[in-house]
Amino acid sequence: MADVKNFGLKGISNDVQLGKGGGRFKWVSASDRYEFTGSDGSTLKAIRAANVDVQGSLLSDDITASSVSVNGDAVITGNLTVNGATTTVSSTNTTIEDSLLELATGTTGTPSNDVGVIIERGDSDNVFIGWDESADKVKVGTGSFTGSSTGSLTIAVADFEAKEVLGTSLSDGTLSIASGSITSGVAATFSGAVQGGSITDGTATISSGAVSGLTTIGASGLATVGSLTDGTATLSGGSVTGAVNITASGTVQFGSLADGSITITAFVDEDNMSSNSATLIPTQQSVKAYVDASNTALKAYVDGLDIDDDLGIAGDSGTGTVNMDSQSLTISGDTGITTTASGQSISVDLDDTAVTPGAYGNATAIPTFTVDQQGRLTAAGTAAISTSFTLTGDSGSNQVVAGGDTLDIAGGTNINTVVGNTDTLTVNLDSAISLTSVTATGNVSADNVIVGTGSGGSISGATTINASGAITGGSFTDGTATLNGGSLTGAVNLTASGIVSFGTLTDSGESIAVTKFVDEGDGISNNDNDTSIPTSAAVKDYVDNNAGDGQLLRASFTANSSDSTFNVGTVPNVSGRTYYASRVILDVTTLVAGGSVDGMVVKDNAGSGNTLAAATANDVAVGTYVVDLPYSSALTKNAAIQVEFVQSDGSTAATPTAGVVVGVVEYKYV
Repeated sequence: MADVKNFGLKGISNDVQLGKGGGRFKWVSASDRYEFTGSDGSTLKAIRAANVDVQGSLLSDDITASSVSVNGDAVITGNLTVNGATTTVSSTNTTIEDSLLELATGTTGTPSNDVGVIIERGDSDNVFIGWDESADKVKVGTGSFTGSSTGSLTIAVADFEAKEVLGTSLSDGTLSIASGSITSGVAATFSGAVQGGSITDGTATISSGAVSGLTTIGASGLATVGSLTDGTATLSGGSVTGAVNITASGTVQFGSLADGSITITAFVDEDNMSSNSATLIPTQQSVKAYVDASNTALKAYVDGLDIDDDLGIAGDSGTGTVNMDSQSLTISGDTGITTTASGQSISVDLDDTAVTPGAYGNATAIPTFTVDQQGRLTAAGTAAISTSFTLTGDSGSNQVVAGGDTLDIAGGTNINTVVGNTDTLTVNLDSAISLTSVTATGNVSADNVIVGTGSGGSISGATTINASGAITGGSFTDGTATLNGGSLTGAVNLTASGIVSFGTLTDSGESIAVTKFVDEGDGISNNDNDTSIPTSAAVKDYVDNNAGDGQLLRASFTANSSDSTFNVGTVPNVSGRTYYASRVILDVTTLVAGGSVDGMVVKDNAGSGNTLAAATANDVAVGTYVVDLPYSSALTKNAAIQVEFVQSDGSTAATPTAGVVVGVVEYKYV
């Protein structure tokens, strides 16, 4: 194909497709630029070239070339982020618009690197201006470091020149301002004392106690001299003469102060003004204290007085003001109250009511009163009361009980009355009631019913008689059972709610005659017969003490802040038997704590016998602690096995305040 040096397209669309399926090159008039896109005409594609010469502006969101050279100006309107390790600027001047320049951005935690500016000086040591982290101070110095150095730099302190340096302490090794001296200085300003054999500024000299050649002497403190003069006023020999004005910023001391007529000799601090002197001036605190103590009310008034203010007033409801210059305060009386002003006094009086003064009420009349909303008596009178009443009964004539009479309530047949000391009248039935006859349609209940004291007396018509006590009679019968002569015969059932006492109890089968009951104290072993019946306690005691092997003692204990021990149980006491412990189990269900408790000891014979389980085998933490025993020592019969709480030494008693322990001792006998 021949080379085509000049080629133009005219009269076609604004884009050209490169190849059958290639990209497209087009002109975009809206953005005033050429674009390379894919075959779709919209997706922008990359262009690869050895060099790109940009005469105008380079507009790009992403430049991925290995290197980019800009011969003209480069303007970046967005942020510039450099992710490389080194940024090199090869320009004569670099200007930065920012007021603050941040170094070591992103540092976290405790810093370890020195931070500052490095000045490259070729063959000479570089200069460092910045923060020395290890020295904890700003430093200016030189060294072999570069911009790529990290950590703590080796810095040789360099000279630093400034017009003025301010600080609490300054030192360059020669010139020192800190309890030291100034040498080779051009000018020095001090807020404290300047001491020396001779001080001079080239004009004024202070030597051997004299100041000469000065135009002005300014002193904020005390200046002690033999004679001072400004040409008009002279201070000599303790006196000032010829002075028009005396101004002092410090303390002025005097023997006396005089205004030509009054001479003041001293100030005094006395709250009671006891000196009463014409030559002493009291302090303001003394005046205030004296006025406060003399008239507290006056002080309060004076403290709050302001002739330009109104006097505020307030009542139980509502408020008001009184102009102190033009108005008067009026105190008006309300219901039942009259006020009268005279001179400097205001009198407040209660108004009279319609009630006539006097005493109300007597033996035959009680007083009556009417009280208004203000609590005043608006009316008073009396009301007649009855001085007698009529007494009546089921029979007999009515009786009038007049005032002053005594009412007697007398007891009748089988009834007596008693007047107590607390205005109480008690009516009682006689302890023994005498009745001619008793007729009952229901039950007659009594602790003791005696029919007849001789040959007479009877109860008739009664359907049922219930008695919780004794019924005495010649003969009792219900038609079937008959009680006669101290015996009960013919009874089918016998029910008693009280005590049934017997000499013997006999059954109808075996004809066993029971003569007594046997309790735990009597013991079944001591009553080996067929004529006694054991109680449940006697049976339990016998079984507990006479059962076979594999017996155990068990008890639960809850800490109560008072007990340092608890008993698991008592060893049986059967004649001819010897008992041996086979196992001790302590189950701590709740942590035992308080009272310095550290362990538990299990002992025989109520705590004074053999140790079955030492403290080292039992902790107080939650858990189960088991100690198997070799049957080496016999248990003390009829004595308790005891658990004792101890401290860390294994013997000192401890009283826990919390915790729950279940103690078990298994035993056998031979």
